[in-house]
Amino acid sequence: MKYSIDPSIITLKSIKVTFFEMHKRPPAFQEKSNVEFRLLQKPISAETYLFYYSQVGKEYSWLDRMVMDENELLKLINASNIAIYTMHVNDEPAGFAEFAIEEKYVEIVYFGLLPAFIGKGLGKYALDWTINKAWSYNPKWIQLNTCELDHAHAISNYKRRGFEEVKTEIQQRKVIAK
Repeated sequence: MKYSIDPSIITLKSIKVTFFEMHKRPPAFQEKSNVEFRLLQKPISAETYLFYYSQVGKEYSWLDRMVMDENELLKLINASNIAIYTMHVNDEPAGFAEFAIEEKYVEIVYFGLLPAFIGKGLGKYALDWTINKAWSYNPKWIQLNTCELDHAHAISNYKRRGFEEVKTEIQQRKVIAK
């Protein structure tokens, strides 16, 4: 697989993970005319998915799906309750958002920008779009989690958008051995 990582360079590290929930739908937001989100049609290929996942997550040690068996990954991303949208700016790939749609809630599984689009004022917009899209599935609440490996402003951005911290825990996460 083109986007795979050599498992021999991966180690486990204890990482603080913070879990958030939002129980009240935020007000509508102003859409940008040059930004478009497109639902990936199923079946989604591993290569298409891993392009976005690897690019968005490479600075934040997103490795779990990079070392996952391809058949397991395909089953996961093509599950009936999963929706994955790609973000495009002026028709250029810029990011993605992945949702797990459950009976009572929607989880924002992953979301983020490709490195070339960070620092251009698009992160807040992408998060607002992602939150509004999660609510469009009419859940009782939405949820997400982040960890200390993610962007330094992740937690403060989630709180500013109305997410409330519900718990923290230490988990073993895969990281590149240094």
